[in-house]
Amino acid sequence: MKIDIVPKFIDEAATPIAKSVGKTLDSLWSLVFGGINFYADKVNTKRAHSLQLFKEELEEEVSSIPEESLVEPPLHIIGPTMEASKFYFESEELRSMFANLIAASVNAKTLNKTHPAFVECIKQLSPVDAKNLKLFKPLIHEIAPEFAPSSLPIVNYHLLFKKSSNFAPYKNNVFLSNTEIQDIDLNSTSVTNLNRLGLVEIQYGTSLISEHAYTEFECEPLFKQTKKVLMSNESSIAYQDIVIEKGIIFLTPLGTNFVQVCI
Repeated sequence: MKIDIVPKFIDEAATPIAKSVGKTLDSLWSLVFGGINFYADKVNTKRAHSLQLFKEELEEEVSSIPEESLVEPPLHIIGPTMEASKFYFESEELRSMFANLIAASVNAKTLNKTHPAFVECIKQLSPVDAKNLKLFKPLIHEIAPEFAPSSLPIVNYHLLFKKSSNFAPYKNNVFLSNTEIQDIDLNSTSVTNLNRLGLVEIQYGTSLISEHAYTEFECEPLFKQTKKVLMSNESSIAYQDIVIEKGIIFLTPLGTNFVQVCI
């Protein structure tokens, strides 16, 4: 079963530049998605629905741009973006990023913040990564006296050896700001990936000034349970305590533009 997914991005009564932008988007959409067929089984019906949502979200983003701000998009950005999106539109978080990036590339006010690297960044993000990045958006326009705009607390958990000041790494990049996802290993993997992509920077040896910024790390269940076991002084355990190394995580300049454009 085929469905009609050709979008009408720009109204027929629009200005010449708006019509040109609409024609470009229409042509690219047809080129990328025009040959996709869906069959009436459960999996593909869901996929067809996701594509319809992507089309509607993209139309909404583009139609919200004032006509005087519309510009022809750079092909080296919009082409790879549209092509890559066909593999990721089933994820709500990722298709939203692609829709935002496409819209930003036809908007004169945001075009200078777009970057070809953003396409590859989105392709290498998980839905968890997208949720964690979203946490930084409200902080971009705030002035944080503790360190800098868009910084959040992060820590390493270390195990302290008995009769020694040496310690062994236990859990690295523990990030608890995402209250929706409580798995510390999953969040650790996520922020490590964001750091790898150059969207965030993680620094230890410096910390937020607020005395309450790191309290939640001491109340985290794994930390509390590990501390309880170690403090019981069982002879078979080589460690005597679990300690926290404080740090901060914040958006890089590339990450700031990425969040402003894609999130």
